[in-house]
Amino acid sequence: MSCKDTIHLICWYLERKLSPSVESEIERHLSECRDCHLVFDAANTTLDRYFGPARNADSEPATTAA
Repeated sequence: MSCKDTIHLICWYLERKLSPSVESEIERHLSECRDCHLVFDAANTTLDRYFGPARNADSEPATTAA
């Protein structure tokens, strides 16, 4: 998956609106691409600030830091 595709899908990924196969492609890309992982972290932090950490209790996708 390209950086452009990954960044385009990050919000849907965080909202768990993607198929398992696409989620795994994003997770693989995030584990290998530091730049995209920074975008992911920023999006996740922004959502936490507006909706609170409670939104993550049941639905936060697991990722590994690059």
